[in-house]
Formats: sequence, structure tokens, C-alpha cells
Amino acid sequence: MSTPRPGKTRVTSVSLRAETLEAIRARAGKQGISSYIEEAVQRQLQREAIDEYIKEAEAEHGPVDPADAAAKAERIRSHHAAHRGDSAPTDAA
Repeated sequence: MSTPRPGKTRVTSVSLRAETLEAIRARAGKQGISSYIEEAVQRQLQREAIDEYIKEAEAEHGPVDPADAAAKAERIRSHHAAHRGDSAPTDAA
């Protein structure tokens, strides 16, 4: 089993479709089902927090300009590509 996660844990019961559980088992490997589900739920919580932040920011400052967002995303991709030593992708779609 993997290294224990920090923080308290509690045992609970979760119902999943059989196909979902089999897919999790196939992907989780030595990590274990509980760790896999914990990480998936944490990612979902982060997404929801980001969505809430964006909603609040747009309520205060107005909607994000898609062209501005695309330009900033390209700057981020270029920055990461430069630090990896490869070129930025020309087509992000």
C-alpha cells in the first residue's frame, strides 16, 4: 500500500456502479481504491472552488474576454515549454 495520507481519515460507505468500481480497481493498482478515490474527490473539490472563484470574480469584474484568456494561456504554455527545453505547441486545440 502507498504512504499514508496526512490528516485524519474516517471509514465510510460509498455506493458505486459495478463498472465504475472495476475501472477504479484497474487503474488504482498498488495505490489502492481509497487513495484513488480520495485524490479524485480532492481534484473535484479544487475544480468546484476554482469555479466559485471565477463566478465571484466575474460578478465583481465582469466576464473574462476569451481572446485575453487564450493569450494568457499561450503565454503559460510557452513559459512551461521554455523551461522544459522544448517548443510551445502551435495548436492547442
